[in-house]
Amino acid sequence: MKMKKKLASVLTVIMLACSLPWQAQAAAPIVSNKPHKAPVATPPAVSVAQPVKAVPEPAAVKSDTAAKPAAEVKAPKQAKPEKKAKKTAKKKSKKTKEKQSKVQQSNWRLKVAQQKLQVLGFSDERPSGRMTEATSSALKSFQKHYKLKADGELNDATYQKLTWEAFAKEGIPKVKGKEIISRAAKYKGVPYVFGGTTTKGFDCSGYVQYVFKDCKAKLPRLADEQALQGIFVTQKQLRPGDLVFFTTYAAGASHVGIYAGDGQFWSASSSKGVMLSSLKDDYWKQRYYGARRVLITNGEVYK
Repeated sequence: MKMKKKLASVLTVIMLACSLPWQAQAAAPIVSNKPHKAPVATPPAVSVAQPVKAVPEPAAVKSDTAAKPAAEVKAPKQAKPEKKAKKTAKKKSKKTKEKQSKVQQSNWRLKVAQQKLQVLGFSDERPSGRMTEATSSALKSFQKHYKLKADGELNDATYQKLTWEAFAKEGIPKVKGKEIISRAAKYKGVPYVFGGTTTKGFDCSGYVQYVFKDCKAKLPRLADEQALQGIFVTQKQLRPGDLVFFTTYAAGASHVGIYAGDGQFWSASSSKGVMLSSLKDDYWKQRYYGARRVLITNGEVYK
């Protein structure tokens, strides 16, 4: 019995040993007998399908990104900062020009205004022809006093009022234009003498000075000095007794006469001596320089 058991166990061991290789061979054929299935696996099929599905997505993204620049190309928006910059630059230039005109202005008109402000007691600053803080302050005080726009600027209205008020204080008072014309006509025919200041012979400015002196009114000796007296008037604003100036032998005011009315004036001409001439004559018309009012009684000038 023992022998039979031993033989049975040996047989089972032998059978088990023979069955193991068979089981290994039964499990292996999937890999070893079918080698062609390894390269033709499902992953390659998935990887091929994925790019096909993924292609539209990148294309859609690219089309969106390509469309954005076309939609965002807005020239006006890009130009707006430039326009704003130009506008601000213009505003700055205007402000700087205004400041320059206020502070750096330098001309004869401003110098005259500074002189008139001194005459009227609004300033003690020495006339320089430059706009300073002191001048601007004096102009404001003057403008407030005469009920003008008090901005401290020398505009036309301020200059006109300033020159008239100073003239009303410095000009020739109480003498009327008719008196001057009556005396001027008295010396008709007196010959012309260069440098003459008497009834024996006059030059143009000597004659005018003599006539005014007869009426107890003072004027400087020379024509260019007389042209600085009083206030400026146009031909339309002329009244008898106003002075008219011409450019003859020298630049500027080199000849002077006394306006008589109706477009005529008295003067000592080099050709015929003291005579009455017309402003419409070609000779005087071409040489007309300007006119000044020296008689306060002739009134204020309005534009």
